[in-house]
Amino acid sequence: MSIIIFILGLGFGLFGFSQIIYPLFFTLPKIKRLQRENKLKQPIPIYKVLLAPIIWVVLIGGSILVVQNYFSAYRNTYLIALGIMLIVVIAQIPKKNKDLEADFMDTWKKYLKESA
Repeated sequence: MSIIIFILGLGFGLFGFSQIIYPLFFTLPKIKRLQRENKLKQPIPIYKVLLAPIIWVVLIGGSILVVQNYFSAYRNTYLIALGIMLIVVIAQIPKKNKDLEADFMDTWKKYLKESA
């Protein structure tokens, strides 16, 4: 059971922390830079950027509570798996990622001027 909880923590942590960390440390700074460079047709509403991270913080918190209440013997295993994935996701931030760039352009294209 410990291995299953660990694998679930890795999977949920990878997906969840990606949805939290990337918008905060990639998308927001890029939006601010594009605003300074006047490459936006209209401002991107901040709530649209922060909605996914808020939802995922609640989901990860809820998953920790579920593990705490129903599988308390495996709580540390789950937290270790989440911690590993948090480190992995944070380590990816400084790297150039063409997929992140393409996803940014695709998601926010209606706000971008053609030259952006």
